[in-house]
Amino acid sequence: MRGRRVAGLVIDIDGTLADTFPHLFASFRHAVAPWVRRAPSDAEIVATFGPPERGCIQALLSHAELALPQALTHLDEAVQRFHAYYRAHHDRVRLFPGVAELLRAVRAAGLKVAIFTGKGRSSAEYTLQRLGISDYDGLVAGDDVTHPKPHPEGILRAAQMLALPASELVVVGDHPADIEAGRRAGAVTAGALWGAFDAHAVLAAQPDWILRSPEELLALLARPESGRQPTS
Repeated sequence: MRGRRVAGLVIDIDGTLADTFPHLFASFRHAVAPWVRRAPSDAEIVATFGPPERGCIQALLSHAELALPQALTHLDEAVQRFHAYYRAHHDRVRLFPGVAELLRAVRAAGLKVAIFTGKGRSSAEYTLQRLGISDYDGLVAGDDVTHPKPHPEGILRAAQMLALPASELVVVGDHPADIEAGRRAGAVTAGALWGAFDAHAVLAAQPDWILRSPEELLALLARPESGRQPTS
């Protein structure tokens, strides 16, 4: 990426900022439990990711192998069960090691930061608040966009929030959809392997940068060719 200016980051929450997957899987299983033949597997839940929670639950309650007859008529109740469980047991969620330091360093270096997540705004704001993440310039949640990842709409909305061209952003995420969305928007893409559900799939998406720790992102941003000055 030699000679390319980097002025901002767009960062995912689940699997990138925070270790949420075990809690998410438990929340989705609780949400649909009364209306499925068996608990959905982790992979079956991940396969629904993209839209906000309601869309994921709708997909699970429509799943031919999982759902009991008429399961979808209980969608509203299942969504309520999800959010109640998600909030009641949120103390299981932690930031990944190094993330808090990363955010402080990039802000000190003068970069703008936006968060783009498939989570609904309510759960996204709740998670960020509970984890003490408040120093960012904008949040694009799953229910703020018409087209979920891997469509570039969310990245372009984040760029607009930051008043930056997408070409000056690094999109950091743990899923191939993050990489594709960033690439389609014209941003630099960074695969965050430290929390990825399927690291091989992230690598197969061919991100511009491959990150095994938050510290590696700081090191890349400090390189002269990134257009940034060292942060320390």
